[in-house]
Amino acid sequence: MTDWTDETLRPLDELARIAFPEGSGVTADTLKRLARAGKLVVYRPGKQHLSTLVNVWEMVRATRVGPKPPTTKKRSPSAPNALGLTELELSNLALEQAREALRRREEKRIEDEWEARYERRKAAERKARPPRTPKSP
Repeated sequence: MTDWTDETLRPLDELARIAFPEGSGVTADTLKRLARAGKLVVYRPGKQHLSTLVNVWEMVRATRVGPKPPTTKKRSPSAPNALGLTELELSNLALEQAREALRRREEKRIEDEWEARYERRKAAERKARPPRTPKSP
C-alpha cells in the first residue's frame, strides 16, 4: 500500500475528482488548459500530465475571484455654491432648462409647420380661383 500525501504526483483526472466537488465542471481537460495558461504546475514524465494536490490548491488560491470594487465613488455632499444650491440641485436645474428649451423648440417647429401648410393652402386657393376683373358700369 502506498502512502498518499498532498505532495504525491497524481494524474490530472484523479486530481479533478479529489479536489473539486461532483458537478463542478472541473475535469482533467480543465486542469490541462490551466496548465497551458501557466496557472497550474504540471509535470509530464511520460505521456501523462501529473501534478500534486498542493499545486492545485495554489492554483485555486491564485485564481480566486474576489468581490469587485464599487464602480462609482460615493461623493460626500458638496458644499453649497454661491446660490446656496448643491451640485445635485444645480444639475437638476440644468436638466429642466434643457427640457424646457427642447419643448419650446418642438412647439415652434409645429407652429411653423402649421403656418407653412396654411400658406400653401391659401396659395393653392388663389391659383385655383379665376382672376378678378373690375366691373364696368
